[in-house]
Amino acid sequence: MIPRGAFLGLVPLLAVVASPLIAANVAIRTGEHPGFTRIVVDDPKIQGWQVGRSPDGYILRLMPEGFGFDLANAFRSIGRDRLASIRVDDAGQLHLGLACNCHVMPREIRPGVIVIDIQDGSAPVGSIFENSLPAAGAPPIAGLRPRPRPVAESKPYDWRAVETPTKQLEPVIQEPALEAMRMSLIEQLSRGAASGAVDFVAPPTVDESPTDALPPQMQILPTPGFDPASADRLPETLTAAGSDCVSDDRLAIATWGNDQPVAQQMAAALAGLSGEFDEPRPEDLGIAIRFYLYLGFGAEARQLMHAFQASDPDRELWDSLAQVLDGKRNPEGPLAGMAGCDTAASLWSVLAQPPVSGRSLNSPAVLRSFSALPVHLRRHLGPRLAEDFLTFGDAASARSVRDAMMRAPGDAGVAAHLADARLDLAEDAGTSLEDLSNISRRTGPTGAEALALLTLERIGRGEVPPGADLTTMAALLAENQGTEVGARLGHAYRLALAATGDFETAFRRSDLAPTIEPEIWKILAERGADSAILAHAVMGADKPRPELPDATRQMLAERLLALSLSGPADFWLRDGPKLPAEAARLEVRVLPTQGADAVAPDIRSPVVQEDPASRPSASSSGATEDVTQTPETDLLTGAGSSPQSKGDGDSGPLARSRALISESSAARARIEALLRNPDR
Repeated sequence: MIPRGAFLGLVPLLAVVASPLIAANVAIRTGEHPGFTRIVVDDPKIQGWQVGRSPDGYILRLMPEGFGFDLANAFRSIGRDRLASIRVDDAGQLHLGLACNCHVMPREIRPGVIVIDIQDGSAPVGSIFENSLPAAGAPPIAGLRPRPRPVAESKPYDWRAVETPTKQLEPVIQEPALEAMRMSLIEQLSRGAASGAVDFVAPPTVDESPTDALPPQMQILPTPGFDPASADRLPETLTAAGSDCVSDDRLAIATWGNDQPVAQQMAAALAGLSGEFDEPRPEDLGIAIRFYLYLGFGAEARQLMHAFQASDPDRELWDSLAQVLDGKRNPEGPLAGMAGCDTAASLWSVLAQPPVSGRSLNSPAVLRSFSALPVHLRRHLGPRLAEDFLTFGDAASARSVRDAMMRAPGDAGVAAHLADARLDLAEDAGTSLEDLSNISRRTGPTGAEALALLTLERIGRGEVPPGADLTTMAALLAENQGTEVGARLGHAYRLALAATGDFETAFRRSDLAPTIEPEIWKILAERGADSAILAHAVMGADKPRPELPDATRQMLAERLLALSLSGPADFWLRDGPKLPAEAARLEVRVLPTQGADAVAPDIRSPVVQEDPASRPSASSSGATEDVTQTPETDLLTGAGSSPQSKGDGDSGPLARSRALISESSAARARIEALLRNPDR
């Protein structure tokens, strides 16, 4: 029987002996990161560790032995895409089962804290963690420490201070003739120096002290702008200037996205933009930028490039595509001048900056590349491309663009219907305007553009735009100021003002569309009222004459001559280019009718007033009516209104016609005088 005191004395001893056998629970933390899954093992009692390969993954062994692991929260923050399982064997080793083609990169960031990253892809060549674990008891890798280097003061290596070995010079055997000449020169120079005829000057000293600047390197570069290898390539792969066209693989925008939901694609594209220490990942950044371009988000793609300072070789190309997707022109971008290429660059070059002529355009390549775009980009870019083709006069290509937009399932959108209506108007001027009128009632830039097109079409057909359309255009001008749609609205608004008779406002608002002055003058000449002709076409001699086509000037002159204003009519006809024969005959026919000495009345000249007593009586027989007679007397008595009073009975039809013209001019002058003096 063991005494009770002896048993109590063994309890502390058993606790001391059994303490290493009690396993300590090591904390396990996990986290998911873009491109890798992290496992953190944290315990200050860890003195060493080993990682090696196993059939299903990797094994972590901690030293000293006897550690336990708390795996309760191992999969709380991560999935099983990389780490499929985690368990502890009987020997206390941690087994990591992998579910992907991955590898681990363990490291100890500080004593007792081990970080294990499960990264995608194969392990680096020569990785020691791909080997099997050594037998238990081998020294851990983390426990091997290199011996410290001896501390010694060392100087930086200066390659310029290295002494080159002295080269042993071999004796030079001089030729007898050369030696004799050398001795003769020395003798003659010595005699000259002795007589004072020759002065010997020491050679200049050269600073041989070492400098930090290295000698410049020299190389022969090719001549700028000349590539001799371009003659070996196909003409379809070169621009007109001889530079290379952008290849199709760099513009394969249809492959930059897929049919998955946009939210899922965006989450995957934006997940790995930066890595450790927030350093951007160029490859992942390029994927995100291209995905934004695939969606048509030009501004977002440019913002992403600016925020992460993308240095990809295709950055300028992406920037040009982003501007095109936002509806902007980019004439100086990398796609300029590539409209004739046989690649997708032809399409984007036309959208970035259309060529001057359709002859330099590779229409088949443009249509082929356009049809290869996703549906949403075809409907986004198609209306602008169809309009460019109509500008070139290529209605067939514009129709192909329209068909590519319309054949996809679903509603093609308002912009596509506007392009369809514009094409119908271009092919048939008599097309109904009902569809265009319905589109003009829509809100947004498309509705505003449709309203401008509708107004121009009505004016072209000789119709007067409704007043409600003018009010709507005036409001839309404020919303779209400074945009391409705003410029089209300004053009249509000025012409609509002229078509409705408000020429005063039409001429005053030249800031909306400065280049359409000739069109407003044409509407004035064709449809303007006589009051508008008198207000705008009768101009002072000191004012410059507007630059107008000959046909418009002829119509203005005819309108003025119809009002018996030959002087203002001559203002539009004289000192100009050669006029049509009809206008020339008109000028010759009308101006001489007032006599060689007659002066055409001018509504700007005041009427001369005379004393009534000094004027001859209107009842005098055979008296000719004076042009300076008071307007009141002429208007009330009707003096001079009868053509027969102007001459005798033997006057012919020509004389009577001249008399009628003279009376009409005088009456107009008298009416103008009366209007100037309403108080008389």
